[in-house]
Amino acid sequence: MDKKFSPKFIKYFVTSIIAIVASLLIIMLFSYFSDRIIVTYHNGYTETSELAAEGYAKLAEERVLNYKNKLEDFYDEEIFTNGSTTSIILHISHKGKELSSDFVDVFYFDENGVSTDIHGVVRDVRKREYFTALMYSGAKNFYTGAEISMVAGVPVFIIARAVYDAHGKFRGGLCGTIKLDAFGESFYKINVLGKGDISILDKYGRFVINKEPQLLSKTFVPKNPDLRMYSSESIAKIKSGSIVTENPYGEMVSLIFRPIHVAGWIMCVSLPADTLIKAYKERMMIRSLMVFFALIVIFLLFFGELKLIDFFQKKEFLFMDYDSITGLWSQDRFEHEADKHLRRRGKSKFMLIDCDILGYKYIGQNHGENELKKLIRFVAKVIDQTAQKHNGICCHGSSDHFYLFFKISSVKNAMKVFKEYARENLSVTDNYKIPFNLKFGIAFLLPEDKYQGLTISTLIGQASIAKKNLRKETDILYSIYDAKFLRHIQEEYFLESQCEKALKNREFFVLYQPKISLKDEKIIGAEALVRWQHPERGVIPPNDFIPLFERTGFVTKVDFFVFEEVLKFLDARIKAGLPVVQISVNMSRNHNKPERFMEDFLEIFNKYNVPSKYIQVEILERSFSENRILAQITDLLHQNGFTVAMDDFGTGESSLSMLTQVPIDVLKFDRSFLLSSTNSHGEIDRRSAGFIESFIGLSKRLDKEVVFEGVETESQRDFLRVIDCDTVQGYFYSRPLSQKDFESFIENHY
Repeated sequence: MDKKFSPKFIKYFVTSIIAIVASLLIIMLFSYFSDRIIVTYHNGYTETSELAAEGYAKLAEERVLNYKNKLEDFYDEEIFTNGSTTSIILHISHKGKELSSDFVDVFYFDENGVSTDIHGVVRDVRKREYFTALMYSGAKNFYTGAEISMVAGVPVFIIARAVYDAHGKFRGGLCGTIKLDAFGESFYKINVLGKGDISILDKYGRFVINKEPQLLSKTFVPKNPDLRMYSSESIAKIKSGSIVTENPYGEMVSLIFRPIHVAGWIMCVSLPADTLIKAYKERMMIRSLMVFFALIVIFLLFFGELKLIDFFQKKEFLFMDYDSITGLWSQDRFEHEADKHLRRRGKSKFMLIDCDILGYKYIGQNHGENELKKLIRFVAKVIDQTAQKHNGICCHGSSDHFYLFFKISSVKNAMKVFKEYARENLSVTDNYKIPFNLKFGIAFLLPEDKYQGLTISTLIGQASIAKKNLRKETDILYSIYDAKFLRHIQEEYFLESQCEKALKNREFFVLYQPKISLKDEKIIGAEALVRWQHPERGVIPPNDFIPLFERTGFVTKVDFFVFEEVLKFLDARIKAGLPVVQISVNMSRNHNKPERFMEDFLEIFNKYNVPSKYIQVEILERSFSENRILAQITDLLHQNGFTVAMDDFGTGESSLSMLTQVPIDVLKFDRSFLLSSTNSHGEIDRRSAGFIESFIGLSKRLDKEVVFEGVETESQRDFLRVIDCDTVQGYFYSRPLSQKDFESFIENHY
């Protein structure tokens, strides 16, 4: 009798054969593609290194040009063109007080090669390279290589700028000497290479930056005889390339170098040669694990019940591909479909928009979870209609995030369509029962983008970064990602990480800018202004940190620090029996809870014996919707005896309506009024004069005291005096002063 096999045995036997064959095919495929994977990885490794070298080269150019701009601060057209050599030397000696700590010296040389620095030291520079370049080659600017300073004996480089007289004849040069260690410090702070290293060579192969200070201004020759052809002097001549050589520590490295065009230097990026070998081993291990995992998956698929697998696959499809709240694609499905477009992009251009709801958390707190879901569905409908209209795809991400992806013909046309779409939807969002607005981050992928492995996740990340730096154009809140955001974000992260420590270490300090009465030109007050003295970066301008602190909320702590410093100053003068003037302190926009602000303000104020009449609070003009908050804060300040000034009046959204709603005492007109109304001779334009006079007349009729900021010329002062302005503030009388200098100013002008 023939042996018969049961259907169950045949089923498992056939399934096993199929599983084994499938597993063998997978192993063969992985073996076939393993070398290609390593090659692709190697290419990506090299490409990343080259991008890093090019990025650092551009950063070096920006740093050099920044130093050149600082040197330009010493140049005065009138003095250098028409003044005598003596007046030029006196000018740079005076300006030398403002010299950045990165500079060793600033000096001037005449056409005879006689140089004089800010310390009055005279030298003969006729044999110096920068003199020859400017004098005989006709160069307008020249950058030396690394050398040793004759003044300080430390490694430096020199920036030289040609000076011509009124007839265009060469008459000398203005030079700045910059320390190499200061120039190189910033590069190591932002080193993104991990184990790698960076250095810069001048055109002679001498090190401009290197993490070993003893190598600065010196050349380097590898100890290995076979590699001596790759000395630093040889690399400087080649200017651009990739080699494997030896570093000063005797280690083998992959060296990628690119030119720094503005100075004629070379940026070098070195990575340990064993990094790629290690990466190769890790890739092989991952490949083995993938093969093992694939085998397990194959056996599970084939030994499972087919109908059950089909059932779960359908459920997984519904769960993974569609968002349960909006019915739009899930982010996983969206990214999968978008990546398919990117893989076959060729020369196509794409646009990614990250959209979310402004004040989303606030809406949830005030209206509840159910209303939030309704709002999300409403926005989803608008987003979906937009995607269909412009042949794009969209999805709902986490929370209130939505993503749209389009193939575009050009960035210009895409932005035009985007702005039209955003403005069309303003009326839609305005008519919704809960007031809300949308904000957008935008990223583009263009054919010239070098990184071939870019995915939709990368674009989403870029759009998210852009959205953190929104700018407002009419009523549309959007921002576009570009490479500058990386440096900007790095700088903001650094400042944000330093602020608490800076406050604790008293790195913030207060300057006082006097306010002068036009009736008798006596001092009647001052404005307290905050500055940041960073131990490494020197004085950081307020425009670099105040906007950031306003976004993070840290500005309120800075405000209260300034309040207390001012009160300490006034209290000390009162106890010493010295003259006292009213000091105005700025209150940032972040103080949006009047009672809480007043409580904290009085807690500091009551620690000192200072009458309230000596403190004036300057508030900023806000939008019409915030006038209620300003009115409450002003009333509370008045109840406690303080006066209130409106700072930067005339630059906000609600100037005239605000005057009838907020009972402020003083109007401070922004310096832009005078700046835009003053011609090149320092005189006020006739039409602008009438406009300013009308504004002051209106203020007087409303019983408001008037202060004008930005008074810098005698003509401006005389004009404001004639039209009955009360008080002025500006460089014509004084810059912001340290406490010591301000005390002297009071003694001389009280």
